[in-house]
Formats: sequence, structure tokens, C-alpha cells
Amino acid sequence: MPDTTATALPDWLAAAEADRAERALNEKAGALRLVMDQADKINSWLAQFGIEPASPADYDKFGNLQGAVLIGADYEEGTYEVRALWSVDDDAIELHTADWEDDVPTFGRVRLLNSIGDVAAARHETPKFPAPPRDFAAEARRAMDSLNVDRLNNGEVEVVVTALNGITAALLNLAQVGSRT
Repeated sequence: MPDTTATALPDWLAAAEADRAERALNEKAGALRLVMDQADKINSWLAQFGIEPASPADYDKFGNLQGAVLIGADYEEGTYEVRALWSVDDDAIELHTADWEDDVPTFGRVRLLNSIGDVAAARHETPKFPAPPRDFAAEARRAMDSLNVDRLNNGEVEVVVTALNGITAALLNLAQVGSRT
């Protein structure tokens, strides 16, 4: 009886696994270099503006960018904490604030740093988060479910509801087919 406890990989598969591991390591190293570069950009730009942050931009042990803390919140004045992060799209520093009254504050962009006065202005701005994307298919299914033909006692209304459900189902199917192509 052959020994089945040893699971030796074929040479080509072992080489493929080593290649995959090397590529994954290179991707992680590239992402970390990008974060380190962004932290350096933030700190050098702040120095050009003459801003000495309370905490400079850095990165954590997981390779996530930690924005520079420019100024803390002042509860008596009603101002927000301001952090500086790097905007890849704008190739500039963007200022973020968060509502200090939240239990778990979520920081969001309020403006780009174009002058030192933008920091003072940002202290008074609440971040505006984009609305979450709507799931139109789920909304349509809920609407179809709420128009249950079996609960209606009017034959004319049943015909209209059945037609609306059919049109909605056809549009959902068309949208799903269109998104796959």
C-alpha cells in the first residue's frame, strides 16, 4: 500500500506557487512604498506651508496611511479635528474633519489645502459624505412584492398590478443582461 500522507507537489506546481508568492510579496511591497511616498508628500507639503502638525503623517503596521493630525477638536469653540491626507486624484493634500460628538468619528474630506487659511476654514466644516449607491433592483423587487395580486379584490386593479410587475421584471432582466455585456 503506497504512503498517502506525503503530498509532494509536482515541480511545475511548486514553481507556480513560488511565483505566486513572489508576486504577492511584490504587490504588498509596492502598496507599502506608495503609502510611504504619500506620507512623505503630506509631511513635506505641510512643511512648505509652515504647518507643524500635532502628529505627522505615517503608516501603521498593516501598511495603512495615517493622516497628519493638524489640530484637535475644540469642544468649547465647536470646531472639528483636522487631518491631512493625500488625494491621488488631485495630487494634493486634502483636509478631513469628523464630528467629535460621534462615538466612532468618521473622517471625511472637506476641502483641498491651497493655503494655510484652508486649515482654519476646515475646522468649522462638517464633512459631507456621498450618499450610498442605490440598489434599484432591490427597490423594484420590494415594490413588486408589495403589489401582491392575490390580496386585491378588484379585477381591473389586478390587471394593472400584473402589468406593472411584468414591466418591472422585464426591465430588471434587461438591466442584468446589459450589465454582463
